[in-house]
Formats: sequence, structure tokens, C-alpha cells
Amino acid sequence: MSTITIKIEAPELAEAIITLASALAIGKNSKNPDLQKPVEPLATSTPAPAAPAAPATPVPAALVAPAAVPQPAPAAPTATPTAPPAQAPATPAPETPAGAVPTSTPTYTIEQLAVAATQLIDIGRRTELVNLLSSFGVQALTALPKEHYGAFATKLREMGAKI
Repeated sequence: MSTITIKIEAPELAEAIITLASALAIGKNSKNPDLQKPVEPLATSTPAPAAPAAPATPVPAALVAPAAVPQPAPAAPTATPTAPPAQAPATPAPETPAGAVPTSTPTYTIEQLAVAATQLIDIGRRTELVNLLSSFGVQALTALPKEHYGAFATKLREMGAKI
């Protein structure tokens, strides 16, 4: 059996552990409520070394770094009355029951229609596409009026295009 030795050189970590241990010993035996309050850890500019994590126990602020932790002055209560914020009248959003068909007509772009039409051309249905355009009174997709995009998209879908 071989022995593995791990050496961690981090004097600040050792100091932190000693401070934590003494804080835990003092904090449990102290009647001072300031020593028993949990504090948030201070942000440091150097990354912590890769070492096993110490148990997450709150450290009293007075023992971590008394000179480095400024204590804010208690705020004086104010007696200024404040008016509640004005609320806009609530308008409920229209709800669509599950399984219901949407009542709004989707809008399409010429690009979406062109992609769908190209799918039909690719599967050999060019003649049917030309006939569909003729049924709308146009010879090219670019001549199709915008108000007919929805109906044209429906017909493309019926022909097998994915739009």
C-alpha cells in the first residue's frame, strides 16, 4: 500500500479556518446577539484554492474581520405617508379553451409562401402550383396581393407543402 501526501499552501485558508473555529466556539457560548447573527461572506479578489469545503456554518460579523466589516447605522423610521401606486384597470386576457381552434388568422410573408411553393416544385407539382396561382388571378407569386396570402397558404398546405 502506498502513501499519498497532499500539501496545500494557503496561509489565508489556514487563518480563515482558525478564525472560523474560534468564532464557532465563542458564538455558541456567547450571550451577545450580535455574535450569533449569520453574516454573508465577504467577496475576495483572489480565487479560493481547490480544497475540501468547510461546513457551511454562519460566522459572526464581529469575529470575521472587525476592522474590515463596517456596520451600517440603523435607519431612522420615517412617518411620511405614501400613497399607494395607481393601478391600471385590469383587463383579462382572452382565454382559449384547450383544444379550441384559434380564431385569429395567421399572417404570412412572401418568403414563407415562396419556401412552401418551392417544396411543391421540388416534388414535381409545378403544374398544379401554376394552376393555383392562376386561380388567384396572378401569374407569379410576387404578384399575389397580401390580402390573399392566408388563402394561398391554406391551398399550399392542402397540396402537401409545410408552411
